Amino acid sequence: MSLITQINTLLSYIPEVALPKKKQSVATSTGAPLRSSCPEAMNKIVRIAGLSGAIAVAVGAYGAHVIRDDESIDVRRKKAFETGSRYHLIHTLALLAAPRARYPLVTSTVFLSGIVMFCGPCYHYSLTGKENTRRFTPIGGVLFILGWLTFML
Repeated sequence: MSLITQINTLLSYIPEVALPKKKQSVATSTGAPLRSSCPEAMNKIVRIAGLSGAIAVAVGAYGAHVIRDDESIDVRRKKAFETGSRYHLIHTLALLAAPRARYPLVTSTVFLSGIVMFCGPCYHYSLTGKENTRRFTPIGGVLFILGWLTFML
């Protein structure tokens, strides 16, 4: 077996992701710069993830500078805020990866719903002390689990 045949055999095992095919250039009639090859829905998911990430960072900063130092807020409420903030940022990153899933709209919808239903009640409870929305937190947690599982579809 020649060296070239051996190399070609080895290269056949490397997935297309490692060695992507050369992109074809596409001419546009409008003269506008070429946009990403992602469909518009994927661009919206990335934009929503960007907004969610900005909100997560802003809320985390609020918690680090206001909630943490407020003596009137008990430890349980502070921990709920920290948990909500951490899960918000982690699942925003998962939302950012959603366009890579086989069913990106399903994945992104489940993660976004999880962020609202898990982190929202954590934030509400931390800021108000009212526990009436905490019953939605487990539903949000299940949505997070389902969101991760949608990557397997």
